[in-house]
Amino acid sequence: MLSDDGQASVVVNARPAEWPPNTSVFESLQNASDFFAGGSLGYSATSQAGRFDGLELRCQSWHVTPLSVERIESSFFDDPMRFPAGSIEFDCALVMRGIDHEWHAREDLCCAKTATVP
Repeated sequence: MLSDDGQASVVVNARPAEWPPNTSVFESLQNASDFFAGGSLGYSATSQAGRFDGLELRCQSWHVTPLSVERIESSFFDDPMRFPAGSIEFDCALVMRGIDHEWHAREDLCCAKTATVP
């Protein structure tokens, strides 16, 4: 995936897999599924500093399957200015298919700039 403005890119090569990968922090597929099911509200950066768009995922049912990732690249996570070498590590990948769902806009998250103490 390459964003329209060419600033963001993601590459993922993966195939269906058995669970769990030896290196995952999750003990089971159910454990991973439960973790992500609880995080249906997210925020994305906007062009306005300090403002984030709110978005909620609502699913009529929830079913994930594991993926074995052969290659993963992200212009965001691979940026050493954001994440110095060794500061983050890919864990696992899950996919949802054929799930009835809705996306709902949520109130923006706005962060006031904090005053600098002299």
